[in-house]
Amino acid sequence: MEEKFIYHTIKTFSDYLQAEKIFSESTTVLYTTILERFFKYCCEHQFELFLPDNWHWNDIRVRDLEAFLISNKDVKSKNHDTCVTYLSGIRSFYKYLQEKGIVEMNPYQHFVLSRHHHEMILIEDPEGAIREHFNKIKTDEFLGARNRLLLELVFGHGLTAKQIASMSNIQINQNYNILIDFQDNQNIEYPASREFCELLNNYLKFLEALMDKNEFLNFWIDDRGNPMKPMTISRQVNKTLKIIGLGEMNFRLIREWSSQKFAEAGADIRSIQNMRKVKGIRRLKSLYKNDFLDLQRRFNGNHCRNK
Repeated sequence: MEEKFIYHTIKTFSDYLQAEKIFSESTTVLYTTILERFFKYCCEHQFELFLPDNWHWNDIRVRDLEAFLISNKDVKSKNHDTCVTYLSGIRSFYKYLQEKGIVEMNPYQHFVLSRHHHEMILIEDPEGAIREHFNKIKTDEFLGARNRLLLELVFGHGLTAKQIASMSNIQINQNYNILIDFQDNQNIEYPASREFCELLNNYLKFLEALMDKNEFLNFWIDDRGNPMKPMTISRQVNKTLKIIGLGEMNFRLIREWSSQKFAEAGADIRSIQNMRKVKGIRRLKSLYKNDFLDLQRRFNGNHCRNK
């Protein structure tokens, strides 16, 4: 499809929105910009997207939008709401095309972006450089010991905020293994370092002193003495990272680091999926770039898009 025709159709769509006053003027301008970026991407990556030589509106599918959101630097670094805005603009455009009889169906009508199943992000920072920042946390008082332990559970063991919040106790076994008791009566053993065990013992001493004053104290409590919920834990980790000079990282990113090391150690793809809570294999990108590109090439060669 010629770019001139694409931009002409987008301009017609923009004029239609303004005439019908469906959206505000600023939203119309925003949607126009989104559409121009998206279809420019489709034109420039026609071969990678397996689009026909003379592709048309009907040839664009959900997978093309997903590829665009992943590869577009302006979008990839933004939050979930930004991606939803992109989807809304493209969905509205295809609704317009369907109403005008230009396309038979709107492929984005019922499509919903996932909040959790992100591509794995290759984190280049070495472990030593990250831990230097962790050491800035003072662990000689309760809040510092708690914040450092939370970071270690996410960074070193890859636990989710929900898993951390559901802990009822942590015991240190022989050979520096830890046994975590969860509220659903599930027990899981994890390997741990000597440093982690020292941090854990330090936190348990502070917690034991507080339990003498409060019989019903939870394992994790916030600054006000209230039980910490998953969202509270996630926010506290992000706040701590910002304070110690790692503001560019967040809870999700340091969990990705654990997945990355897990993969580098030779873990199979299903184990990594389970760790990242990902059900669909298509969303799990190998951290070995060359391996992934070769896998993608062979997969696309055997599974061309359905017409």
